[in-house]
Amino acid sequence: MQVQCYRCGMSENNLDLTIEKLVTGGRGLARHDGQAVFVAGTAPGDRVRVRPSQHRRGYQEAELVELLEPGPGRQAPPCPHYDRCGGCDLQHLTDDAQRRACREILLDCFRRLGGFDIADLIEPDLTTPTLGYRNRLRLVANTIGHYGLIERGRHEVVPLATCPIMTEPFAATVLPWLRQLPPMEQVVVRLDGRGGWLLSLYGHASRQRVLRQILAGANGQEPPAPGLQGILLNNRPQWGRTYLVMHVADGKYRVSHQSFFQSNLDAAAQIVATVRTWLASDHPATTDLADLYCGVGFFTVALADRFARILAADADASALQDARENIRRRSPDLAERTLLRQGDVHTVLADPENAAAVDWPEACAVVDPPRAGLGKPALAALATLRPQTVVYLSCDPATLARDCAALGAAGYRIRRVRPVTMFPQTSHLETLVLLART
Repeated sequence: MQVQCYRCGMSENNLDLTIEKLVTGGRGLARHDGQAVFVAGTAPGDRVRVRPSQHRRGYQEAELVELLEPGPGRQAPPCPHYDRCGGCDLQHLTDDAQRRACREILLDCFRRLGGFDIADLIEPDLTTPTLGYRNRLRLVANTIGHYGLIERGRHEVVPLATCPIMTEPFAATVLPWLRQLPPMEQVVVRLDGRGGWLLSLYGHASRQRVLRQILAGANGQEPPAPGLQGILLNNRPQWGRTYLVMHVADGKYRVSHQSFFQSNLDAAAQIVATVRTWLASDHPATTDLADLYCGVGFFTVALADRFARILAADADASALQDARENIRRRSPDLAERTLLRQGDVHTVLADPENAAAVDWPEACAVVDPPRAGLGKPALAALATLRPQTVVYLSCDPATLARDCAALGAAGYRIRRVRPVTMFPQTSHLETLVLLART
């Protein structure tokens, strides 16, 4: 099996190396003269020829020139754009090899950054279909108006004819219809998993007149394209509505065009089921819930029947507006039992009125922070209030390990860990952790 990098020619500076493992970010790690060498597009066990591209203090970065001998976990990528597109970085690995690599990355982050070994605590991965799972994508346009993703390692646009990780009807309906619109700088496509989709267009205001002409000339067809629920231009409504309704487990969630929601609905449903099982098994006595970084109220709605009182907080105004509507639609009783607060988590928790809304010694705090993690102020607030249980959903193993170490110093112990294959074909790793107060 010979793979030649289309960008890299032969050079007397090339190195022949063996890839040991993958590291955070999906790059392969090899060693040369005692230095680490990181190479994208490689797999554990690969023998590769590489060209050093950047020298850093203590390590090098290199580009793949040729695959001399494939490792045991390699496969042919399922996407025709994979050799250039920057959207995925692990399609050259089998599903099992991807999971093994992500598990090793998680273990390594906890050893190096958290200072402890979680190998005996890890439960089997939450897995979902590895293709056709993603419901949101941001596209950019090239100079002639074709939409795609930025090329890996460059600033050029790779036009897409398809995207195997996206749910239907992205390739069959959305992409062809986009080509009928006036060229935009960026397009965000969001799908509801049931055939509906929403377009958020970003471009010069002059495009609005042409866009409205196209919509007016749709011969009265409603919607202008099958499944289309709404169109916005620079966050201003142009047609239809400004939100989708997502169905996860037995919950329904209004998600506005600017609000965050999980990009894999199957994985989101499994996360809810796992959290419910963990709490029922390990901490049945918790009575109150602190849903921190609550977004559109995902965990508040999903766990509504389990808690007597709920404090839900988020800094994003759009998401909190959706949360208020989702909680109200779930039940008037839930709306009465839930205190919604906008602001940074540590600011909300520092307010005595908000802190008094929860019986913290008997409470469960569910935290779903952005990639930067909880941070020192939020960690300090949790250490002060000391909820009985902390359920942490993380999208970055490095900040997760750091935060778990801080919670450990505050008197918490990790009880359960479960990797979540939220983004198959990529090195992005979500992890669910249960910590209990000791």
